[in-house]
Amino acid sequence: MNRITWMFSILAIGLGGAGWALEAESPPRQWRTLAGETRDAAAMEAFVSRLMDQYRVTALSVAVVDGGQTVFERTLGVVDPKTGKPADERTVFRAASLTKPLFAYLILKLVDEGVLDLNTPIVRYLPKPLYAHPAYASLKDDPRYERLTARLLLSHQSGLPNWRRVRPNGPIQFVANPGDQFGYSGEGYALLQFVIETVTGQDLPTLAREKVFVPLKMNDTSFLWEPRFDGHFGVELDSPLGQFIEKTRHTGNAAASVITHASDYARFLAAVLNGDGLKPQTRAAMLEPQVALTSKSLFSAPGTDPGTNRAHKMAWALGWGTFQDTHGRALFHVGAEEGCENCVEAFPDRGLGIAVLSLTTSNDSFMAPLVDYAIGAAFSPLEWLEYGQPDFLDWLGHWWLWILAGVVMVGLAILLWGLRSTVRRAWR
Repeated sequence: MNRITWMFSILAIGLGGAGWALEAESPPRQWRTLAGETRDAAAMEAFVSRLMDQYRVTALSVAVVDGGQTVFERTLGVVDPKTGKPADERTVFRAASLTKPLFAYLILKLVDEGVLDLNTPIVRYLPKPLYAHPAYASLKDDPRYERLTARLLLSHQSGLPNWRRVRPNGPIQFVANPGDQFGYSGEGYALLQFVIETVTGQDLPTLAREKVFVPLKMNDTSFLWEPRFDGHFGVELDSPLGQFIEKTRHTGNAAASVITHASDYARFLAAVLNGDGLKPQTRAAMLEPQVALTSKSLFSAPGTDPGTNRAHKMAWALGWGTFQDTHGRALFHVGAEEGCENCVEAFPDRGLGIAVLSLTTSNDSFMAPLVDYAIGAAFSPLEWLEYGQPDFLDWLGHWWLWILAGVVMVGLAILLWGLRSTVRRAWR
């Protein structure tokens, strides 16, 4: 009997120890903001729910990282307003421009592997001149393309426009000299995507899956809209970007096509904050400011900063925007498009950050109060980023918009002609 009692005691201790170990490994449910205020999961969820109601947010995925680990993760709302299907932990969202930091991280992994160098002109990696490729034929008589490097492309110093104006593979021209100033450019990221796909012989979705998503256990993240996401994709396909979103079933885009949720993105953010996956010098290069931000806002002219940028040392690093406030240096990026509003902000020296992705058609931005409540930064770059203010000129580059305008004009002409005929008959 004593032997049986002894065996059960050992078993109970073992099970208790195992339970303690599991509890110890689970993330804490409280954290402190930069200002020292305590936050917990219940209060955070309640705040997010109120914010969603106030700003009419359809679905939202949010995660907070503290001390290098995820301390809060939640997805709320509905996947499809038409059916009312609730969003859950499987729901994925469009990252939009939050794709860019992920792509930059992939590039830096390739730098560590010796596939390319940050300062080597990208033309040296191509078997034939850049202009020999149809998408870049218009650069043939402009030798400035020979100065482009991965460092310039990742820090938005390429001198290329955000997106070319006519069609995806139409003519492209420099709008500034490479290396002269900051100029936000999705085209720069697309060009670097073309380079690495040429050099490695692999497409971007495959490279990212092998080198970033699998190692970081980002199981629900992809550069493509995969069949497994059907029914779990929080996206507004009726938005003007619906056609582009559909295209991501087949083609990855280094600047904008990642599908993910905040829990997965938090794993990436934790890796950045912890310095995981990169050599120390490469990780330092990623966070090092490359070019000062001297414009009043993201798409305004250089040299128009009224002093706010200088006061907070706002700059762009490799894939990230950076600034300083009373709590130290910070990283930031947003992804604002029709149908979604996304943001990530983090403080490397504190190990604290937040990732937010959403499905929303509201014109009112909810991001500033959410970020402020969750991590309590003293300064926010969201106003500089023109949050909720799309670059109107970029819309002119969408061919479908021109077709729509043409259809409207033809329709108006037919209507006026019909009215004219009706009036003439009435006066006869």
